[in-house]
This record gives sequence, C-alpha cells and structure tokens, in this order.
Amino acid sequence: MTIRDLNLIYSKAQAVLLVGDTASANCFDAGSALASDIGHAVDDVFLSVVCNTAATSSGSATLRAVLQDSADGVNFSDVIAGPVLPVAQVARGVALLQIPFPTRLRRFTQVVYRVGTAPLTAGKFDAFVSIGVQRNVAQKSGFFVA
Repeated sequence: MTIRDLNLIYSKAQAVLLVGDTASANCFDAGSALASDIGHAVDDVFLSVVCNTAATSSGSATLRAVLQDSADGVNFSDVIAGPVLPVAQVARGVALLQIPFPTRLRRFTQVVYRVGTAPLTAGKFDAFVSIGVQRNVAQKSGFFVA
C-alpha cells in the first residue's frame, strides 16, 4: 500500500497520444530550491509512473517516462529517464518508471511522457510521488472460485 499526497500527483489518467514530449498535467513547485529535497524524507519516497489505460498505436510506437527539473518552471532538463518500451508492452498496471525519488533537484519538477516513432491511438497514465512503492497490479473483476 502506498500513501499519496494530492499535491504530489503529476498525472491522473492523463491521455498521451502525440509523438514527442507531453508534460504531465501538474508540475510540483517545492517553493524554493532549498526545500526541493523531498527525497530526504524519513520514510522511503518513490516516484511511480504507471499505465492507467493500455497504450496502442497504429505503428510501432515507443514510450518512455522522464523526470525533469527546472529552476524557473519554464526551462526543464531531464534528470532520470525510464527504459524505452515498445507500445505492445505498455499494458494497464505496467510501471514505466519506478524509482526512489532523487535528491538535489531544482525547485520545479515534472514528468514527461516521451512517445517515439509513431503516435499512440490510446493510452492514459498516472504519475505520483508516494511513501512506499506501488506494487498493486490491476486485475479483472468478476472472478469466482469453483
């Protein structure tokens, strides 16, 4: 189980379709560069970027989640990038990036969804900072025991 803070949700079921970078719906502002080290918390703080709705493409699209930071909230730079995943591997519940939240970041952070090769025809994603790792795997409902 994870504990989430509403202010640390970068994306919630955010649709991503276009080739190139799509920034998360929300950007986290630590308030100052001195307060930006949320990775120094007492408990383990993690960044999770998870597929909410399976990604599809009419071509051979690829997808990668990237954490970026910025001093001014306008000019962002890559900090950590997840693996490049072929669209066929991006199913509901798949983690695109799941890491301990880094330290020594600048004041603003955001997540970028980097689509390559071809546009997506479907795909929604969640990105959030939490205490603990999200390990819940979404399963179909309506099962029965014989």
